[in-house]
Amino acid sequence: MYQDPALAWKKWLQVGLQDDGWQWDWTTLGCLKDPEREVRATVVCKGQGIWAADAGLEAVSTLARELGYFIDVSAKAGNRQVLKAGDPVAEWRGPARVVLALERPFLNLAQYVSGVATATHRMVSALERAWPRQSMARPPRITPTRKTLPGYRDLAIQGVLAGGGLSHRVSLSGGVLIKENHVAAAGGIEAAIEGARAVAPHGLKIEIEVRDEHELKQALGARAEIVLLDNFTPAQVRAALQLVASSGASPLIEVSGGIGPDNVADYAIEGVHVISSGGLTHSPQALDLSLLVQG
Repeated sequence: MYQDPALAWKKWLQVGLQDDGWQWDWTTLGCLKDPEREVRATVVCKGQGIWAADAGLEAVSTLARELGYFIDVSAKAGNRQVLKAGDPVAEWRGPARVVLALERPFLNLAQYVSGVATATHRMVSALERAWPRQSMARPPRITPTRKTLPGYRDLAIQGVLAGGGLSHRVSLSGGVLIKENHVAAAGGIEAAIEGARAVAPHGLKIEIEVRDEHELKQALGARAEIVLLDNFTPAQVRAALQLVASSGASPLIEVSGGIGPDNVADYAIEGVHVISSGGLTHSPQALDLSLLVQG
């Protein structure tokens, strides 16, 4: 279940501190005559991308207080801000020992979440540039999938939202999405849809993944409210939309499978409502960030 953004950050910052055994950081304890001395540090962007870690800055301050320390965190950038190399994004003031302990856990998370935001922003921007200017319809939503590491979904969704995308279902209980394995186990598309409709809460729409026009016809006949065209080429998507129109049905249409920033423009097709991409969260390029202590 999606939770307060700062709570998700604090949880994973705590895990990072535990992994590092920060209380016995011999390097810091040995190098610094007074590990409790206050230092000033700046988080700096070393590449180009979208900042998406505002909630992480809040969590740094909160977690430090819970550990019995005080870190004054001052944001220099806001979520969705476009960054270039050399841009400062935050300043920390606090005891050297805790600043250095939180440095790596924070940067690891901030780089990932901002990388998700950057990939999403690229995809949203490419789609908007390609969308027909004369169209009265809105461009399709850009969403991730469930391809996230366990526990990281909330952070990944934060990144997608900061990049201009929107969320898909955040858990199995957040929606009904019948995939090929469900169909195989149920004995067919009609049986799978009827079975899901019989148990799902009335507020949830029934979505089903189809792999070709034959399966699409079956899904339309079973009155699926959302149809996911899986691994369809742009030409196949257009043909599928014509089939939908001729059927008299009006399901939401999602397309997915191999779509990313470099080819999303090919799917700027009127009649498509959602474009989902697993690559946004399972393999984004991290935004390069550093924390530099000024003393």
